[in-house]
Amino acid sequence: MVFRKQYPNILITAFLRSTELDTALQSLGKVTIIHGTFDEYDKVEELAATHEIIINCAVSFNPPLTEVIIKGIHATKTSKKPILLHLSGTGNFVDGSKTGNYIPQERPFNDANPDQVRKIDASYPPNGATDELILKAAASGYTNALFVCPAGIYGTSKNHIGRSVGAKSAFAPGVWVSWSLENVTELGFSPYIGDGTAIYRSVHVDDVVELMMLVFQKALDTWDSYKPEDIYKHFYVAVDEVHTTKPVAEAFGRLLYRRGEDRFAGCEESPV
Repeated sequence: MVFRKQYPNILITAFLRSTELDTALQSLGKVTIIHGTFDEYDKVEELAATHEIIINCAVSFNPPLTEVIIKGIHATKTSKKPILLHLSGTGNFVDGSKTGNYIPQERPFNDANPDQVRKIDASYPPNGATDELILKAAASGYTNALFVCPAGIYGTSKNHIGRSVGAKSAFAPGVWVSWSLENVTELGFSPYIGDGTAIYRSVHVDDVVELMMLVFQKALDTWDSYKPEDIYKHFYVAVDEVHTTKPVAEAFGRLLYRRGEDRFAGCEESPV
């Protein structure tokens, strides 16, 4: 909805794995819906080859899929060099500590430093292998690529297009929260390591959308002036809150207990 309000005349093609949002998206006007899966490489390649702007906000750690998108960009049928706006993630920049304790250090990654962006490759899990492919494609002049790199995304958006049709995805707690709860449920307990003072960062989904919109406009503004070397200047990190792991583990335990998971009994008395 935010995108359509700001860009009312842009033609949109949505590649969807389900039909849940079809009605809501079509109500925006000038929307074409293609259904498929990420395993349908021929379909993905054709879509990448026939669109001037490709936005991948569905998966950030699937190198084979990214290779297919880039292959389509290489064979573009459009008159302008394609723009690729890619949603990555700050999981690339965890310090790898296994103690669970906070380790003070200087800022490990600066998205405003092209030399640091240049170092991103497959050794930066979980998104580095995909990021490396896009960085190389842009540096070779095949595409104008720009990255948005959020921390753990949480929250529901008041502007989600699916709210109008009651789509479950519109009321999901966010990717980071969903993954964390799946992990806790599978383990049977809500863990933290060491003294639980290790930190990680999160960001609300609406803040990510706002940054995506700013970067999209940046892509339009630099479409004709973008040079291959510019790729290292277009990596934008989205972070906001800082959390320590112990209180978050307790919060997840309390949540699952309230949902009826008796094995998490005791967490409801946590002072956090």
